[in-house]
Formats: sequence, C-alpha cells, structure tokens
Amino acid sequence: MTKAADANDILREHGPDFLRESIARNGRRFNGHSDKLNGESGRGANRSQKRCDAPHEEGQPHEDEEEFTQEGIKEEIARLAKFGPAEYEQKRKKMAKRLGWRTGVLDGVVEAARGKVGEHTAGQGRPLSLHEPVACDEEVDGCELLDALVAALHRYVVLPIHEARAIALWVLHAYLFEVFMCTPRLAITSAEKRCGKTTLLDVLASLLPRVLSVASISAAAIFRTVELARPTLLIDEADTFLQQNEELRGVLNSGHRRGGSSVRLVGDGHDPRQFSTHSPVAIAMIGRLTDTLADRGIPIRLRRRRPDEDVQSFRADRTDDLARLASMAARWAIDNEAEVRDADPEMDGLFNRDADNWRPLLAIADAAGGHWTAWAREAAHALVADGAADNESTGAMLFADIRDAFETKGSDRMSSEDLVAYLHSCEDRPWPEFGKSGKPISKAQLARLLRQFRICSGSVRLGERTFKGYLRKNFEDAFERYIDLKGRFEPSQRHTPRAARGSTDSEASQEEVV
Repeated sequence: MTKAADANDILREHGPDFLRESIARNGRRFNGHSDKLNGESGRGANRSQKRCDAPHEEGQPHEDEEEFTQEGIKEEIARLAKFGPAEYEQKRKKMAKRLGWRTGVLDGVVEAARGKVGEHTAGQGRPLSLHEPVACDEEVDGCELLDALVAALHRYVVLPIHEARAIALWVLHAYLFEVFMCTPRLAITSAEKRCGKTTLLDVLASLLPRVLSVASISAAAIFRTVELARPTLLIDEADTFLQQNEELRGVLNSGHRRGGSSVRLVGDGHDPRQFSTHSPVAIAMIGRLTDTLADRGIPIRLRRRRPDEDVQSFRADRTDDLARLASMAARWAIDNEAEVRDADPEMDGLFNRDADNWRPLLAIADAAGGHWTAWAREAAHALVADGAADNESTGAMLFADIRDAFETKGSDRMSSEDLVAYLHSCEDRPWPEFGKSGKPISKAQLARLLRQFRICSGSVRLGERTFKGYLRKNFEDAFERYIDLKGRFEPSQRHTPRAARGSTDSEASQEEVV
C-alpha cells in the first residue's frame, strides 16, 4: 500500500502531459487516498475491472463507481476529449466526482488529451499555424527594400502612390511592432465591391509575419490568439460583422497601444486574467470604419480598376517574389531594431493621434534613409488630411458650421432660429436630414448636442429685442479645441449653403446675455 500522489500537485508541478503519462503507466487514482497498483486481487479488483470494461452507450457516463482501472481512466478521458465545450461542461463535474479528482485536474488532463488528438478531431477545427519568414543571409538596404515593396503592391493592386508607400512602411512596422508604443490599424476601405481589397490582403499575407487571415472573428478569439501567438491579423469582409459588434471594436481599439488588454475570469476559481490585445491589424471592408477605429488607422481607400490600368492577377501558388521580399524584411528588421527602437522622428507638424499612428512609420523611413525620409512625410500629410476629411466627427462638423454661421452673419450673436436655419441650408451636411427621423435638425436637438460641450442657449439682447440664442464668445474655446487647427476644411470645401432665412436681428447695438 502506498499513498497516491495528489493529481492537482502533479498537474501544477509537472504539467498535464506528465499527469497523463502517469495515468497511462499505472492507472493510479489521484484522490489523495492509497491504492493498490498492479496487485489488486479479490472480488474488489475483479468487480472494478468488470465495471470499467463493461460496454456503455457512447456519450453516457458509467454508473457512479469508486474504482477505475488504467484502461477505464484512459477510455473516459478519451471520450471526454471528443465532446464539444457545452457537452463537456455538462459532464465534467459528475465525471470528476467519480474519478475522485478536482474539476480543475480533470480539465487539464482532458485539455492535454485534446491537444494529442489535435487536428484529427472532427469538427474541432485545427491548431494555428502561423508562418514566420526566415531572414535572408545578406544585409538589406532599407531604401531599396521599400522601393521593391511599392513595386510589388502596384504589380497586383491599383493604388495611389501615397497609399502604396504607407503600406510598404506598415509592412516593415509589422516586423517591429513590439518596439513601438502604438501599432496603427491599416484601414482598407472602398465605396463598392471589386476594388481590390481582398487581393491586397492576399498580397500582404505573403509579405507579413505570423499572418492570421480571417473573414469573421469574435472578441474573445482575438485576445486569446494575440496573447498566445502575437499574430498579424488580416480581417476581411469586416462590413458584415464589425459595425454591429461593439465588444469586438473595443478589443481592436485597445490593441492600438502597447499594453492594451482584456480581462476575463477563468477557471473554477474565477481568477482574473489579463490577455494582451496589442498586435498589428489590417481591416478591409466596404464603406467607412467607425470613428474610433478610423482614428487609430492609416486610411487606404481603394477604387475599382479602369480598363486602361494594368495589374497582374494574384496567384497564391506563385508568390516566390513576395516570399523573397518577406525574407528581406525579416533581415532588415533584425539589423535595424535597435535604431528604430531608439528613434524619435521629426513629426513635421503631426500631433495627437495622427502622430501616434505615423511615428512608427516615420521611424522606419528615417532608418531606411534616402528619398524615403521625405516620401514618408508627404504620404503622412496627404493621408492624414484625406482621413480627417472623411472622418470628421459630428461635434467637430457642428462647430465648423456654427463658426461659418457667425462669420456669414457678421455678428457675435445669433438667435436659435437663425442658427438652425443656417444649418438647414448646408446641403451636403447631415443637418437637413438629421437623426433617425430624417427631418431637419431642430432647436431642441441642437441644444442637446451643444449641452454635451457645456454650451447652452440663453436670453440674448440685440438692440431693443431679446430672444433665445447664442453668443460667439461661448463657442471660442470649442472652436479652438475641435476644429482642425491647420484649417484643412475651409467653408467652400465643406458646403455651399443656400441663402438662409432673413434675420430681423441684424441691426442695433450688441448686448450681453441677460
């Protein structure tokens, strides 16, 4: 008689593989009690053998028994390993009780058995296999490598030059993303289908490290996969599932910055565990990304190819040229990691989130040197302006139009009625068909929007008249905070307002709010 080892201790100290092998060797019960190993005799041993060898219906547990033989334990573990999550959850507690094990021990052994079954388990998917390009032997010139990446992109996809250069820099950043504070999302969008989004992702899949290409993914799948493998995620068809999934968008947003994570409770003890979400991500979709994701991304807007624009058809079985570039990118990243890590590139007027997004790419361009130092900054300014025009928030748009209203009127105060009338005249803005009703914005809706910024209407005196309205001075702080400081959006670029309704409040001296 020997005292049996505690299965929980063995699992904790040696891991599930060792525990499984121990079970296979001697069929020992890990319940903290003594066992007879191979010398069991008498009616108890024979009865135990019969119970474990007795046939039973697949998916149905044995009767609650006190003893299991070696073969009986192995049979039960193999059976449990084949169950899906829901069915296993229904059976695990009862089976652990019968074995005399804690449920955590059983979970570990079953998980190990599932790993052994691996990809041969029908209906359970297959293990991740993420390819890491092997660095080439010879040193690589960064400037020439970036030129070659741009040429490869243009060979398969119709791309404006600034977008192509930004993508080339983003490819190299994916090999070094862990040295940067932020990893910008590559936001690949188009107004219509058949504009080359999937082809671009296919090309990138041949150039990037540890690629995981998906057309549907959950928030939990992302943070668990990122924690495990630090993949480069290429998400296609995002318009079919991303816009409606707030939790998924939150995970993708948090992964923009180093240290981004999700916290979940795991195990029977509900222990809190932190899962990293920080990893490079490219997202392709028809339409526009949500504001928060677009704000963390490099905008790549694709258009359908014209008949006179020649590109080569992409074939996944003929990508030796791209594999060679990936090998060169891996080598360049190894040789230049220290320089890029310590870089503090000149941001050339970019600030806030724009600077966060472009700092990694500009650091890479500076390390590559040559004409890429200037080309990268030209691309940055072009794409930042392009993205800002497309992603102007409702608040920023409203303040820009209110500023124009005051300037058009030539007064430092306006009635609520006149201000709303001006907004109605902005034909290419949302105000003429605002909200779910599709009706022109009302004075009450305008007041609710402005109240979020601590701006309220009041009684305004103009000459002999007093009316509900707004003073320009109450907007000045918001104008400075929310309207683009570089004046990217001049009134003529935003809209051409129709003549607003005439105001009877345009004359007489200006007074303060009563």
